[in-house]
Amino acid sequence: MNLLSRQELVNLRDVGGLPAKGGGGTTRHGMLYRSDVPHDGDADPAHVPHWPPATVVDLRTEREAERTSYALRGAERVPYPLHGAAAPDSVRGSDLGAIYRHILESVPERVAAAVGIVVSSPAPVLVHCTAGKDRTGIVIGALLLAAGVAPVDVLADYLRTADNMDAVVQRVARRARPGARPLNPAWLLTPAEAFTEVIKALTLSAHGDVRGWLCAHGTRRDRLDEWAQRFVQPAVRAEAW
Repeated sequence: MNLLSRQELVNLRDVGGLPAKGGGGTTRHGMLYRSDVPHDGDADPAHVPHWPPATVVDLRTEREAERTSYALRGAERVPYPLHGAAAPDSVRGSDLGAIYRHILESVPERVAAAVGIVVSSPAPVLVHCTAGKDRTGIVIGALLLAAGVAPVDVLADYLRTADNMDAVVQRVARRARPGARPLNPAWLLTPAEAFTEVIKALTLSAHGDVRGWLCAHGTRRDRLDEWAQRFVQPAVRAEAW
């Protein structure tokens, strides 16, 4: 089957296996997924440990959700529109770094609340928007940083979407309505410098580290602590002989 015509999620991945806490552990598989928007009729993915997820956090706007609705058997879907600036047909400018900063500066409480939903929900949790790149990237990035994943590895995870964007665009095009507004060209890109703006904003703010930023905007610290304990698998230490 042609990669661009397949009926399945094309930007789905489990963010387990990433080094965390200074090399002392790794993020667990089967806990947190990120993806493009599911479509009814998608084949069940074989490359994640558990499907369907227990919880789905949908970051799309209401208009996006009306255009592409879906149902995942057995999953609790939590609609939580994050911001329309990164929607595929947004008229905002083409500077993705500026768009990301605008989201973090204009609705920090919604970013923190989205993180709070994930850390308080049964796993596996799937976080998605339309492409699984911008809004999803911000929320997943905050979750990974809060669990102790190094910024360089958080950035690398964001950049993995670049290989999937042709397939994402094809899926979006198949659901586009006649006369729909053209895609914002920025929506097709995954520039490292743009997501570096997110990492800097979350880790170098007046609130200290990313946990300080999240807690300052409403995420409960005890929930973040519990999340890190569940999400990070300690390294297995060899016994001394």
